[in-house]
Amino acid sequence: MGSLTSTTCTALCVGCLTYILLRAYRMFAGTTAARGLAKLPGPRGWPLVGYLRPIEKPVCVTYRQWSDDYNSDILGMNMLGTNIVIANTLKVATELLETRSAIYSDRPNAGLTMLRELVGFDWNLGLARYDSYWRDLRKGASQGFHPQAIVRYRPTEIKATLKLLRNLIEMPEDFRRCIKYFAGQQILPNTYGLEIQDSNDPYIAAAERAVHIAVACVVPGTFLVDLIPMLKYVPEWFPGAGFKRQGREWRKDVDVAFNAAFDAMKARDDIPSDCMARPLLEKMLGHEDPAYAENVVKATLGSMYIGGADTTTSTLETFFLAMTLHPEVLQEAQHSVDRVCEGRLPDFSDYDALPWIHAIVRECLRWRPVGPMNLAHTSTKDDIYEGYYIPKGSLVLANVWAILHDPEAYADPEAFNPRRFLRPRSGADAADAEDVELDSTVRHPMVAAFGFGRRICPGRHMAYESLWIAVSSVVAAFDITKAIDANGAVIEPSGEYTDGFLSAPMPFRCCIRPRSPAHAAMVQAALEQEG
Repeated sequence: MGSLTSTTCTALCVGCLTYILLRAYRMFAGTTAARGLAKLPGPRGWPLVGYLRPIEKPVCVTYRQWSDDYNSDILGMNMLGTNIVIANTLKVATELLETRSAIYSDRPNAGLTMLRELVGFDWNLGLARYDSYWRDLRKGASQGFHPQAIVRYRPTEIKATLKLLRNLIEMPEDFRRCIKYFAGQQILPNTYGLEIQDSNDPYIAAAERAVHIAVACVVPGTFLVDLIPMLKYVPEWFPGAGFKRQGREWRKDVDVAFNAAFDAMKARDDIPSDCMARPLLEKMLGHEDPAYAENVVKATLGSMYIGGADTTTSTLETFFLAMTLHPEVLQEAQHSVDRVCEGRLPDFSDYDALPWIHAIVRECLRWRPVGPMNLAHTSTKDDIYEGYYIPKGSLVLANVWAILHDPEAYADPEAFNPRRFLRPRSGADAADAEDVELDSTVRHPMVAAFGFGRRICPGRHMAYESLWIAVSSVVAAFDITKAIDANGAVIEPSGEYTDGFLSAPMPFRCCIRPRSPAHAAMVQAALEQEG
């Protein structure tokens, strides 16, 4: 065994060195091909290996600071032969990822080896390569979630919202769990036609586990196999190959998330006509390759199921944090809802009549974006941007946080201020400060919050609507204030957020209670009417 290990070590070291030298040669060849063109500004690394210094966290803030340091809204650096392009403004991100989406819509091989190949997430719409399989998935997702189609999901969203309100009355201290179940109570019925349990639901647990695994895998530098993909071939017993064993265990969890809900749906005698699965399965019938067609449907639904809750959960947690820190915003929103709804809960008939709610949702999406950096796009051809050479195979990262904190688009961007999206309604009495409308001249955060180009989130319209109905209903029924400890002292939330691919508030306490007994009764009456 000793000699075998020695031989394997030698072969692995030679292979890794060869890999690095090949990447360096390609980098040099690309530089030669681009002779006469400017290199993207950015930090320079060492010969052969490139930039390998630790990047200060949060990286989105560091990248924007680099833009100031290098006086450029587009940056470039090289890591182990991989060219990385950072778009720090909407102008650059839009030009590359949308206007030139034909060559910037692929996903990289490098950087996703652990997640895609070892953990088994290669079926996922967000991670799939830009090929015919991805187009089939994207077509199904777009059909299920285009703006006209999502209207049929509104009854489910109303039902889930009422359960959220009930849960907040019964267990306000566990509001994060209430939010998680609110997200699941929408996405599972709307995708698979499945109802979920009010607690300890296995499908929600499976999705949460899969998201946790995905987030752990996409943190740059966590797994060496993402930088040197050939390491995926080392045996599990090899020293330092713990990632192989970890990948095998995580794959079991991902397989559960991929298969369990789909299998439960197929076991039903009748799939509801208003869920996404029904038309996709009907379209699958008669396909020349039934196994492939079923896998496409399963992967499409699984992608929506696993990814659908991220934005909703994190953004609603941000909403509760923002209302805790800014009671004046909640009061203004309550006045707005009371004025329109007059003693009832909001519904989608009020969608255009409650600009304050839209302003709060937009500000939550902007102030603390769920994905501060988008998942990397990959260029499939050499390209030139404003005289800068971008070689084929470059990873392009859009700095979503920087775009949504651009002071030229949003004054005082670090402040939570929904009023930035509002203006006095045309023709309104100047003395009536509450008579407002949405200001169409202010950049909508959806230009960046849900991705770019052909990789933009297909479920973004439903996600926004679900946030709107949840926020409007909570505003109508509840007061949200700072919590008080056992000694009567106010507990100040830290306002800190997790730092990773997905961002969410660190756990905090707040006090959530019905605005009055009449408001609690209003919620109970709506629940009874819903049945």
